[in-house]
Amino acid sequence: MNKNVYNIKGLNFIPIGGCSGVGMNLYAYINNDQWILVDMGMGFDGRLGKDLIIPSPEILIKNKTKIKALFITHSHEDHIGAIPYLWPIVKCPIYAQPFAVEMIKDKLSQFDLSKEVPLIKVSFNNKIQVGDFQVEFISVAHSTPESSALAITSPEGIILHSGDWRIDDDPVLGAKTDEEKIKQYGEKGILALICDSTNVFRDIKYGSEREVRKNLIELIKERKKNRILITCFASNLARLESCYCAAKESGREFVIVGRSLKKIERVAKLSGYFSEISAFLDEKKANSLDPSKTLIVCTGSQGEVNSALSKIANGIHKTIQVQKDDLLIFSSRVIPGNEKAVLDIQNSLMEKGVNIITDLDCEIHASGHPSKEELEHLYNLAKPNILIPIHGEKVHLYKHAEIARNYGIKNIVVAKDGDVISFSANEAKIVDTLNTGAFGVDGSKLIPVNGGVYKDRESLASSGVVSICVKCAKGAIRLQEMLCVGIFDESEEVEITDIKNDVASEIKLSLDGILKGKSPDKEKLKSLIRGLTKTIFAAARGKKPTVIVHLVE
Repeated sequence: MNKNVYNIKGLNFIPIGGCSGVGMNLYAYINNDQWILVDMGMGFDGRLGKDLIIPSPEILIKNKTKIKALFITHSHEDHIGAIPYLWPIVKCPIYAQPFAVEMIKDKLSQFDLSKEVPLIKVSFNNKIQVGDFQVEFISVAHSTPESSALAITSPEGIILHSGDWRIDDDPVLGAKTDEEKIKQYGEKGILALICDSTNVFRDIKYGSEREVRKNLIELIKERKKNRILITCFASNLARLESCYCAAKESGREFVIVGRSLKKIERVAKLSGYFSEISAFLDEKKANSLDPSKTLIVCTGSQGEVNSALSKIANGIHKTIQVQKDDLLIFSSRVIPGNEKAVLDIQNSLMEKGVNIITDLDCEIHASGHPSKEELEHLYNLAKPNILIPIHGEKVHLYKHAEIARNYGIKNIVVAKDGDVISFSANEAKIVDTLNTGAFGVDGSKLIPVNGGVYKDRESLASSGVVSICVKCAKGAIRLQEMLCVGIFDESEEVEITDIKNDVASEIKLSLDGILKGKSPDKEKLKSLIRGLTKTIFAAARGKKPTVIVHLVE
């Protein structure tokens, strides 16, 4: 760890997560070594058991005594999902809007932490003083209610941290982006804008959430026959309410399928939403209903392996089986990186005769993130001296920088996770880079994504494993047993026998002499056997598998 992490002077910003991919949002603001954090989210991978990933805790561990507060912009998993894993390190108060507080409580209850964590509910335009920082929550439109931008005032100047946002002049649930408040801060003088980059490749903004509701209602009312399924982001309460309205106006029963949807319904009602809606029907009721009178909303819009939609597509869901001419509506957009997973689900369902409609076919989704048009509108309101793009892959951050540069913002810093960005005299520059990375949530443990466990899994997945039992006795060494996993097909009995004989012969011919009259170095012997085995498999199969050697005396 670089020495700078122990005593950081002046006003600085460190993206601990959120600048090297979509997700894992975790940002540190430091003024003369007083720290506050913004968001504490997880990411999603799905490869080799890395379903969930969180930012490396190393920086937090080294500075835990300096961290005074955690501020949450909104309730999405990529902004709150790492709290159960990382909060026990920092043990600071958490400030969040009421809906986000309820979502965090629900998550913490699964870890027996709900009574330990000091969760403080705030409202818009609240100003919270923490050390040298004053933080105000500003309303922004997004795809989950009570989303906030943060105006962070420090002795060196004002920083506007956008959170996830967009301009929606007619949201059906939640507040609009408070443009007047942002403009007021812009007139005071904003030192830096730290801004969402997720949707920078779209030139014009999406339509309003109310337009999406209207289109969904019309689309579903047109379909008089067969079952209709909709998949969307579970946390998008406005979209869920729109789906309910579409079911009601088309005379269909409204059914939700998937654990996260049930959790959202529960938390939403605790927070005062859906108060005029009776309890949603669950999947147990679905099979007893007339398919032509049913509208099913299910999880899995991003192709998640264990989601309800994935199980339905693969024919392994316990209660929901699709039929020919059923309709599936994707009321969502594909998050970068999930394209293949979503396409696999669509292919499986189309083979079953299911008709599919996406946002490419009609306006049935409105993103919660800003387009180029909306970004330029924010620049005009905030008038920042400095821009730091966050929340995206590198291509998003650099595209965001290009948009800002063309608009006329001169001081732009494209950072990566771990960069220490120092502010001074209306300028910002990277002065150091700290160690960062990611940990995978592996069952009940956290393990480094780039560590030995995942490297071993990658090796096993690509080349398979060979387990060998070798007997050493009376000056001789003999292969007793060999087991191959992930290398041969069941039908290749002859090939298995041949390679086993080759390994046995090579071990006998090459290593018998090692045991003559002396006790061999066991680790050296194992290494020699592994090398011989890998060489034989490379010649026979073009693969060098992982080889596990057991010595029996």
